[in-house]
Amino acid sequence: MWVIKEPNYGDQIKVNRGYYSHHGIYATKNSVYHFAPPGRTDRLDPCAARIIETTLEEFLKGGQLEVRVYTEEEKRKRRSPEEIIACAQSHLGEGGYDLVSYNCEHFSNLCTFGSKESHQVKEVLAMLFGGIRR
Repeated sequence: MWVIKEPNYGDQIKVNRGYYSHHGIYATKNSVYHFAPPGRTDRLDPCAARIIETTLEEFLKGGQLEVRVYTEEEKRKRRSPEEIIACAQSHLGEGGYDLVSYNCEHFSNLCTFGSKESHQVKEVLAMLFGGIRR
């Protein structure tokens, strides 16, 4: 679940970009970690996208900030804020952006829970393929 509120150190944050939501990890108003082209954050060029550190204002680009609220199960799996930020920092400059297997939501979940996962991708794949069951 996502709510509009002030984020805390290590929170997962997102902003709606119309067709998708852009995800990141919040440290401070001057330090948000997310996938974007270095030096230019108005358009995501998948070939140039890297894990970068920007201000919250640059991350939001005028959009509405949303902060993730965790279920009890997610709280048990969630890393400490210090571990989340350390993970985000360890990926600074990393490329490898892939819409399906390593996007901004994958990165955010990797830092927070230790595994790459994207609910947006799962929803699209379910729509396209009718919810393939294993």
